[in-house]
Amino acid sequence: MYTVKTGEIMKEYNPYIERIKKEKLYLRNRSLEQNPNNQKQSPLYKKIRDHIKKTGEIINPLLVVEDGDLYKVVCGNNRYLSGLELGFTEFPIQVLKDEEVNTIREAVKNYKEINLDEI
Repeated sequence: MYTVKTGEIMKEYNPYIERIKKEKLYLRNRSLEQNPNNQKQSPLYKKIRDHIKKTGEIINPLLVVEDGDLYKVVCGNNRYLSGLELGFTEFPIQVLKDEEVNTIREAVKNYKEINLDEI
């Protein structure tokens, strides 16, 4: 059994981190949550899962938005799925405002459009 450690150091670094029960979280991509097998085969997923297993904690919080009394994960699919696989019952989260989500989406879009060979 693993637990989430959001100690004083983490709180000092980011006072907006909260802990939330897994039942209050869901992925924005519901099909990924229902059938995560392809995701679990990716090298990144395995690396994240192995790190969480080794340390016993999720260091970076899941970025979420409020959806009624639930929270939708907008960034952190691999951490969320790894935590579920490893038996986590709570996750560290940071609740984002709508404008923060839009900024992140724009940054990801711009990142995907960059051709690193041209730099």
